[in-house]
Amino acid sequence: MGGRAGGVVMRAGLALCVLLAALPAAAQNFPARPVRVIVPYAAGGPTDVVARALTQKIGEAWGQPLVVDNIAGANGVIAQEQAAKALPDGYTIFVQSMAYVVNPLIYKVSYSLERDFVPVSLVASFPLMLAVHPSVPAKSVKELIELAKAKPGQLNYASYGQGSIAQLAAELMKNATGTEITHILYKGAAQGLTDTVAGQVQMTFPSIATGLPFVKQGRLNALAVTSRTRAPQMPNTPTMIEAGIPDYEATSWFGFFYQTGTPKPVIDKLHQEAMRVVRLPDVKTALDAQAFEVVGLGPDKFPDFVRSETRKYAHVVQVAKIKVE
Repeated sequence: MGGRAGGVVMRAGLALCVLLAALPAAAQNFPARPVRVIVPYAAGGPTDVVARALTQKIGEAWGQPLVVDNIAGANGVIAQEQAAKALPDGYTIFVQSMAYVVNPLIYKVSYSLERDFVPVSLVASFPLMLAVHPSVPAKSVKELIELAKAKPGQLNYASYGQGSIAQLAAELMKNATGTEITHILYKGAAQGLTDTVAGQVQMTFPSIATGLPFVKQGRLNALAVTSRTRAPQMPNTPTMIEAGIPDYEATSWFGFFYQTGTPKPVIDKLHQEAMRVVRLPDVKTALDAQAFEVVGLGPDKFPDFVRSETRKYAHVVQVAKIKVE
């Protein structure tokens, strides 16, 4: 390498070292300017609604605005690739659902969860329900499984995307029970739910927020919820575990992430503030509207949860041969 080129590289390296060395000092005064919040979906969806409810309150407490930047596309991959390239100074927060662990399993991505990101705060999660059309002659999960085994491949379920939580929940049930149930893929959750209500599809795994109104109207039968404990909105509906499928859990969740190298005081500050505001009455109202339940795992335990979710869904994706066409 020539002297001039070598000098350029050396100066660039020194500049980077100086910049990274300055991060801990800057963390003491964090934030000194607005903070960007990358939300990987269009405005108005559940992830965006919860992100805005939380970040507005955090910004008020910090004395700096947290500015939401909606970057939709490829189920969040495009947004996460941008987030991975951001400087680890605390000024770019990435928000994501359980697609955080699923996307690298079904897409070709340029980032690495282990290398590029720090899970900061698992704020909340919400279960799904196993809902069937009233014409399905099964009043329990046990009866549904017996029916599926008696008619392999003849029952079907709706989901709204390859690798969506609705598909993963169904495939997790199939794996655990040794049943063959046909997947009907829709472009959106609303259409799949509408066709299930109409009886064109026999079952689906909607969120409680979207499925419960149809259950109350008698247009769907809820056989179980997919969380480990019963949902407050449906106290009389058993969990899948109670219904006879051991260790079954399939929930969507919502979390904050930073880039690897972000100063620990900044990481801790975000988590502590998130846990404070998530319990404020108006924020709780926004969460309740989406049937979210506060979880509260921090940077000490959230990474282990991510690894556990990755292992679980890696197996589901492999067995079901889920891939993006």
